Amino acid sequence: MSSRGISRHHARGFTLVELIVVIVILGILAVSAAPKYMNLTGDARAAVLKGMMGSIKSANNMVYAKAIMRNSNLAYSEHESSDSTWYEDCRHGNCVQIGDTWVYLKYAYVDRNSVAFILDANISGQQTKTVTNPTTKQKIKIPDRGTKLGQLNYTCTNAGDTLCTGSDFCQCRKGSDKVNGQTRDSQVIVPNGFPYNINKHTNGGCYFKYTSAEYVNNKREPPVYTLATSGC
Repeated sequence: MSSRGISRHHARGFTLVELIVVIVILGILAVSAAPKYMNLTGDARAAVLKGMMGSIKSANNMVYAKAIMRNSNLAYSEHESSDSTWYEDCRHGNCVQIGDTWVYLKYAYVDRNSVAFILDANISGQQTKTVTNPTTKQKIKIPDRGTKLGQLNYTCTNAGDTLCTGSDFCQCRKGSDKVNGQTRDSQVIVPNGFPYNINKHTNGGCYFKYTSAEYVNNKREPPVYTLATSGC
């Protein structure tokens, strides 16, 4: 067979036009698939936030039952009822131990400043400090309520448009929060990349907000759980 005959059967490469067509098709597919991928990411965020809410509800059910059994269901662990003095060393016996950390209760439910220590998630502001309980003389670890960005007592609205970074989730305090017509104390948890200030969230927001139990009008009000996922 002649060399001329062989050359006719050589594989032909792609032309420039064919390559451009392939690139255009791949671009169209990528653009159409991107929103689906983004929705999956948002669904994952929403699922984690929903799981957080479920975990806190379950923890509160157990904590409340234990508090009633030991007749401490009306106690506020950090306040001395006679003079409203603030204590943080669990001296009134209404803290609970979670792992190696003692967390605060408020009227028999988990207080907002201890939410992050109940959840199995990478949340900012999970630092602790050691104090001595004056009743038991026991050295215990308790939540360190710092006021810097991302810490337990950082005020959400102070951040302006600042985004959560450095952790999978960030937390901040929303004091004097209007919930169900009442002024109460809340803790807000937002995903990485979202503003601390939930008023800056779009499309309904992406956060979990836990509002502590409170004694209002001579009546103990249970915690309030607020979940926003439409903006995730």
